[in-house]
Amino acid sequence: MNIKIIQFPFIFLLLSNKAVAFDNMTQLQQLVSKANYQQAWQQAQRLSKTNEGDPRFDYLYGISALETGHPDKAVFALERVIINQPNLVRPRLELARAYLKVHNDQAALREFKQVLSLNPPATVQYNVNRYIQAMSKSSKSNKQWILDGLLTLAAGYDDNANFGADTANFNVPVFGSIILKDESLKKDSPFIEIGAQLKYRYVLSDAHRVFLNTRVGHKHFSKAKKFNLSNLSIQGGSLFDVGKLQYQISLRHQTLRLNDHPFSNTLGLEAGVARELSNDRVVAASMAVENYDHKKQNLRDARRYQASARYGFTNANVNHQVEILLGTEKPKHSAGKYHTRNSMGVAYTAKRAWDFRHSSSFSVQLQRYAHRDKDPIYNVKRKDKRLLVKVGHSINLSKKLSAFADIGYIKNNSNLDLYKTNKTFARVGINYQF
Repeated sequence: MNIKIIQFPFIFLLLSNKAVAFDNMTQLQQLVSKANYQQAWQQAQRLSKTNEGDPRFDYLYGISALETGHPDKAVFALERVIINQPNLVRPRLELARAYLKVHNDQAALREFKQVLSLNPPATVQYNVNRYIQAMSKSSKSNKQWILDGLLTLAAGYDDNANFGADTANFNVPVFGSIILKDESLKKDSPFIEIGAQLKYRYVLSDAHRVFLNTRVGHKHFSKAKKFNLSNLSIQGGSLFDVGKLQYQISLRHQTLRLNDHPFSNTLGLEAGVARELSNDRVVAASMAVENYDHKKQNLRDARRYQASARYGFTNANVNHQVEILLGTEKPKHSAGKYHTRNSMGVAYTAKRAWDFRHSSSFSVQLQRYAHRDKDPIYNVKRKDKRLLVKVGHSINLSKKLSAFADIGYIKNNSNLDLYKTNKTFARVGINYQF
C-alpha cells in the first residue's frame, strides 16, 4: 500500500511533464504558423535542451532560426529532420534556403534536385525553379540547367527468363496435340544487369522548363542467352506551370534488341496534366499515342493508345501512389488483329524511408488483357489476367552510393492453357548517383 502511495506522485509528475511538453510544442507551432518568428525563436531556444532530436521540434526550430537571421543553426536542425524523414519536401526546401543563406550554393542545389526527384506539386516545382534561376543569375557561369545521372550494376536469378510454358505438350481444338519448341519452354537462369540513366533539365523561366531523359540497359542470362535483352529509351519535352496545374508534353522513343538482334521500336507522343490538392497530395492524368514496330513479325505492328490517372499522397514519411490505366491497340495489318488487345489495370506503390540510410518499397499491379480477335490456335478470343508483386529495400552507403535488393513475382492467368505461366525473380545490386 505504501508503495502505491509513493508511486502515485511520480506517475502524476511524469504525466504532467508530458502535458507541459505537448503544450509547449503546440505553442511553438502556433507561433511559427502565425509568422511570429522572433517569439518562436525565443521559445525554441528554451525548449532545445529537452526536445532536440525530435523531428517536429527540429523543423520548427530550424524555421524560426532561419527567419530570425540564424541560418547556421537552421542548417544543423533541418539536416537532422531530413536524416529522420528524407521523403518530406518542405524540410528539404527550407534546408536549401538555409544553405543559400550561408553561401553554400552547391549544397542548396543538391537539395533542390532532391526535391524535384520527389515529384512535388506544381507550385513547389515553380518555387524551386525560381530559386535555381536566382542562383544562376548571381553565378558567374549563368548556369540554369540541372544534370542528374544514375549507374546501376546488379546480379540476380530468374526462374523463367523467357516467360515460357511449364510443359511442352498441349491439346488445342484446332490442331489437336501440339509440342512446343524448346525455346518456348520455361528456362531458369542467373543474370547480370547493367544500366545507366541521364536526366537533363533546363530552366527557361519560373514556370517553364525543358527536359531530356535517357536510359540504356542490358540484361545478360548466363543459361538463356537467346533472351538477352538490351534497351534504349529517350524522352524529351516541356513542362509548364500555371498556378497549381502543371502541363507536360513529350516525345519518346524506345528500341529493344533480343539476343543482339533488333526486336522492336516504339515512337510515341504523350501529354499530361497534374494538380496539387495540398502540400502532400497530387492528382495527375495523361494520354499517349505510339507506333509499335515489331522487327520480327509485321503482323504485330500496331498503333497504341493509352490513358492513365494517378493519385499520390504522403503520410507518415510514406509516399503512396495509386494509378489506373486504360489502353487499346489498332493493328497496322488487318490479318494481325488477333495480336492486338484492349487493356485495363490498376497499380499501387508505396515507398517508406525508415531513416537517412534505409528505405523500402512495395508495388502491386493487376492488369487485364482482352485480345480483339480469335486466337488462330484455339479459335476463341484470348483473355489474360496478369499479377505483378515486387518488394525492395535500399541502403545508402554514402551520399552517392547505395545498395539494393528486390524480389518479384509475376503470374499470367489465361482462358487459354497455352498462355498460362508465371515467374519469380530476385536481384541485388548497387546504384551510383552523380
